[in-house]
Amino acid sequence: MQINGKLIVAWLGIMILVNLVSARWLMEDAYFEIQEASLEQYERYLNQLADDIEAYLHTEQNIADTALLQSLPVYGDHPTDILSLRQFEDDPFLIEQLSELQSGQVFVDAQTASIYIMRSDNQVVMIGPIIYQSVLSWFADWFVWLMACLVNGLGVVALLVAMYRAQLKLRAQLAAVLPADIEKAQSPQDQLTELYGYLASSEQQSTEQLNLQRDLLHGVAHEFRSPMARIQFALDMLEDAELEAQAELKSTMQNALLGLDELVKELLYYAKLKDGSTILQLQSISCRELLQDAVDKVSSFYPKIKYNISGDDLNVVADHNLLRRALINIVRNAGRFAQTQCHISLCVDGGYMQFYIEDDGIGIPPGKRSRIFEPFTRLDPSRSRDSGGCGLGLAIANSIAQLHEGNICVIDGVHELGGACFCLKVKRYADKPSV
Repeated sequence: MQINGKLIVAWLGIMILVNLVSARWLMEDAYFEIQEASLEQYERYLNQLADDIEAYLHTEQNIADTALLQSLPVYGDHPTDILSLRQFEDDPFLIEQLSELQSGQVFVDAQTASIYIMRSDNQVVMIGPIIYQSVLSWFADWFVWLMACLVNGLGVVALLVAMYRAQLKLRAQLAAVLPADIEKAQSPQDQLTELYGYLASSEQQSTEQLNLQRDLLHGVAHEFRSPMARIQFALDMLEDAELEAQAELKSTMQNALLGLDELVKELLYYAKLKDGSTILQLQSISCRELLQDAVDKVSSFYPKIKYNISGDDLNVVADHNLLRRALINIVRNAGRFAQTQCHISLCVDGGYMQFYIEDDGIGIPPGKRSRIFEPFTRLDPSRSRDSGGCGLGLAIANSIAQLHEGNICVIDGVHELGGACFCLKVKRYADKPSV
């Protein structure tokens, strides 16, 4: 159920209808029955009081009027007075009733809530009006208001219950789709604060994603330009070229197409890592075997480079394929710029496993060390794509490190080879976590 303006209007209409129906039923049945019961109780009280006073007068037959007035407060703190019978001439019914009384007799007038005692010489002692307080009389006086409060109170409670259930449903729905811990929020203000934080974080992530896509699109357009230009040039020259030249042009086109295919594969792989859909397949891995596998994969491309692996054979819980891909990319990048050797080592630092890959190449200036992890970034604009790869290797390695709650950076050399030193850091678990 959703609480909105239409629901509030519908609730008001239902409450008005319920009030009209309940008011008619109360006024026709319950209200008059309660009023009648209250009046009957009141009359019984007056008659009982009158009987007590009359019994008292029988025992005190010759009591004077003044003494009588002094003794009446025993029966209740009611107004008393001695009046002449002529003072009731404006009420013929009362005159008639009092005229029939003998001295010492008592008459109860329920309409005026008074008791009259007939005395000699046409003198009348009037007691009243008599106020009688009881639970039934109080309930009769406040019955309509109490019933109105009850009916409308139940309606308000029903509305509040509906609103509370709607809020619980909304909180459950939000908790099901949002990473923010809204379900545990103790107040609406806390919920709004967490929701605002989530929306702000989502907006920032969306902005970063849009910027990444924009930069990636520009980079892709630039990377496609060179092989497409070679293919176009070869096609233009193919028709008029001799047989040997045609074979060379076809080889050029084939290599350009292979390069485009490799670029597309790398680009799709990188996009998959960045869109958050990659699920880690964690397992315990021997780091030394993983490094040796990466070196074996890369060494054939750079046979003149000597690769050294040092450090203890430690294990790490990670995604084997992803971590292998990251190490291959970094080791290949080091082999591309190394002159004679590349040194690889590893160590444990707190809860993280650190891989160091250092070469004896030209190194990377400190001010440009963070840029090399951006897609299609090459610090030397003179290098072509053929010598510089697809431009996504280090960006892919960085994304893989982030998926493992780590990072990759360029630091000062640990083996003093004079070139660049990459530090790949991934989180190290004591046991295999559940994924």
